[in-house]
Amino acid sequence: MDLNEKKDKVRYMSNSESNKVTRDAIDIAMLELLEKQDFDKITIMSIVKRAGVSRQSFYRNYTSKEDIIIEIEERLLQAFSDSLNDKKYKNNLNLWFKDFFVRLRQNEKLIAILIKANLTDVLFSKAPFIIEDWMGKHTDTLHYFIVGSLGALKAVTIDWFERGMKESPDEMSDICMKYDIANLIQ
Repeated sequence: MDLNEKKDKVRYMSNSESNKVTRDAIDIAMLELLEKQDFDKITIMSIVKRAGVSRQSFYRNYTSKEDIIIEIEERLLQAFSDSLNDKKYKNNLNLWFKDFFVRLRQNEKLIAILIKANLTDVLFSKAPFIIEDWMGKHTDTLHYFIVGSLGALKAVTIDWFERGMKESPDEMSDICMKYDIANLIQ
C-alpha cells in the first residue's frame, strides 16, 4: 500500500478509529523515546514529532505525557485483572501465576521499558482494589495483606526482569506459590 492509499484509508475512518490510530502512534512514540531517554527529559513536542501527529491531536487524546503511561499500564492491568475471572484459574492459582509470567514475557519489551523508567506504580497501586473487588471483601486488614502480598510479587517480578528472566514461567509460578498472595487468592 503506497502513501496515498494509506491517506485515503485514514480519511475514511470514523472518529473513534482515527483517535485509536492517533493514540497508538502516541503510545508507540512514548515507548520508543523511553528506550533512549529518561521520562523527565521527554517533551510533548518530541512525542508528537516521533508519532507524526499534531500537538492538537495529542491534546485531543491526552492531557499530559503521564496520561500516556497511565493508560498503557491500565491496559496491561486490565488484561491481568480480567484473567482473575477466567474459570480455568478458579481452583488453580499455580496455573494463574504461570500464565501471569507467560504474559509478562509476551510483553517483555514494554514491561522492561516501564521498569527501566521506574514507571510501574500504576500497575501495582491499583491492583489491591481490583483484587478486593474480585473477592467482594473490603476490610482494612485484608487491604494491607493484599498490599504486602502484591509488594512481594512486584519485587519478585522486577527482580526476574532485571536478572534476565532466566527462570521459566513454571519455575516462577512455583516460587510465587510460596508467597502469601497464593493463600490470599485461593
